[in-house]
Amino acid sequence: MPEAGIVHIGAPKCGSSALQRALSVAPLLHDGARHVRYVALRAERGWTRLEGEALRRAAQGSPFGYVSCPDPARVQDGAGLMRAVAATLCAGAKRGVRPILSCEGWIAHPDAFAAALRARGFPPVEAVAFLRPPVDWVNAAYWQWGVWGAPTAAAWLAGGTMPYRFGALLTRWARIPNLSLRVRPARPDAVARFAADFGLPLVGGGCNAASPAALLGFLLRNRRFRPSAHASQAEFVVQRWCPPVPGRLWALRAEDVRALRPVVAETREMLCRLLPAEDLDILMADPRWTREEPYHRAILSGISVLDDPQDLPHLHMALAEGLCAACAAAGRPVPDLPAAPSQSAPLAQWDRALAAQMAALLEADRIVRCRVAARAQPPLRRVLAAFGWQGPAVKRLDIGRPLGNQLRIKP
Repeated sequence: MPEAGIVHIGAPKCGSSALQRALSVAPLLHDGARHVRYVALRAERGWTRLEGEALRRAAQGSPFGYVSCPDPARVQDGAGLMRAVAATLCAGAKRGVRPILSCEGWIAHPDAFAAALRARGFPPVEAVAFLRPPVDWVNAAYWQWGVWGAPTAAAWLAGGTMPYRFGALLTRWARIPNLSLRVRPARPDAVARFAADFGLPLVGGGCNAASPAALLGFLLRNRRFRPSAHASQAEFVVQRWCPPVPGRLWALRAEDVRALRPVVAETREMLCRLLPAEDLDILMADPRWTREEPYHRAILSGISVLDDPQDLPHLHMALAEGLCAACAAAGRPVPDLPAAPSQSAPLAQWDRALAAQMAALLEADRIVRCRVAARAQPPLRRVLAAFGWQGPAVKRLDIGRPLGNQLRIKP
């Protein structure tokens, strides 16, 4: 039987960015018995594979610091993407390589994935999903997406937004023939858990941690730095260069937690029917699946304030330190920016100072990433480009792999 490929299917806000960053840093792996490759797909004259050194370079040039596969709900050719995923899994087996593909949004598309695998005769696949308890996940998801359109988590939920349906979705994933499903806790470390499960030498690290309240407040007031819920590049840049800013993020009242009880109970019941006893014990070791006491302190402390004047100096100092580091990496002098206002200064004055820092930081980060991309040009491509050749095959060429493995996928 061919070796099973690995698909990380999510869930969102469950350690996906940290795992994708770890895989992007080391896309060529060995599990002690076989070669393992992290592969991403790109919409380029169909769907092309990005892997090896080319993938690592692409991650270095990304504002997010990693690359992953697209979500079929966010591309024009979602069915074609799923066919390309199935083709990549089968091609890996033929090459004697175990591929890993990852997208946190795939958890919502079991039927599309099943249809693509059916066309390939249901090759063996190992799927892994990471979960947070529903209350914890709703709090994190509100700060990631909901806050950009709703003033409170209660209003977000009252608007019909209850996207935590992972129990039902995973039940459908488990029905796909020849697919082995693992469900793991996202905390304390999804990267370490993934590495242990598959015997891979992965090294984790902070990535897409919750932004501090002061930064979220600034971004909400200055939408040019984050115009929408899904344009989080600026937060990744801040996390890459700046030290952590103290603070807490909590959005739920006691009545909101009580309103989520049916979702918690239903999800727990589905997982109990779905998972082997050993896997279930690992997941339910987190008391937040079974009790509300772990949330009491956060509830009593109240909903986080995003414009607390006491937090603004900490944010200013963190941005200043990150800007110094980014400018040093870019080989540029630190720009002469206004000093921090007094703590009692109006919020608008603080925003002007913070906006100047943010703009300078984003520009320094862009310069660093552009230099990485320029150094990443393969020597053969640079030579051919010097003679005016810019053919599509050259644009996708990774001289570290056989040319036949780099041609366009034909779903």
